[in-house]
Amino acid sequence: MSQEEHNQEYNVDSCEAILDTAKIIHAEELGRFSQCENKTNIGLAFTGVLLGAYLTYLSSYKVPLKDTAYLTYTILFKVAILILLSLAIIFFLKSIKRGEYEQIDLNNIVDSEFAGCNVGQVRLEIAATYKQVVDLNKSKLEKKLEDYDIGLKLVTWGFLLFVGHFLIEEVIRYVK
Repeated sequence: MSQEEHNQEYNVDSCEAILDTAKIIHAEELGRFSQCENKTNIGLAFTGVLLGAYLTYLSSYKVPLKDTAYLTYTILFKVAILILLSLAIIFFLKSIKRGEYEQIDLNNIVDSEFAGCNVGQVRLEIAATYKQVVDLNKSKLEKKLEDYDIGLKLVTWGFLLFVGHFLIEEVIRYVK
């Protein structure tokens, strides 16, 4: 750092506003990251329960008709539901696996030379560190949310097919 930079005057109030804004944005991003993790865990638990219920349903299933067309239809639906729920679990697990939120590197801040700098400059440098962390985690968060959204769509389709297929099976069972 040059002597000119060391002595440069900064508007302390402006620097304080920049630092406060950077802190708020960092806290919001950390909150979004945690919220994504929590939503993914809930989605994974729900999908696991749904898959368990579906497997229980399959284990107690008795074929009401021996017709080839009916057997083809019912097997296709059952396999499709299993695939959708399994893929949903895979995407939820991918979302969780994307990694942890990166924290601020204090090595850039805790420095005796840095401590002697202008207050405004120190605040700007700390704000830049917050920005760096937010930028570093942005792509991770976007990938987590993308995997979560795909998992949510898959479990929704799997659930809707399960309900629709179950209702059709019940109608067939009572009509035969």
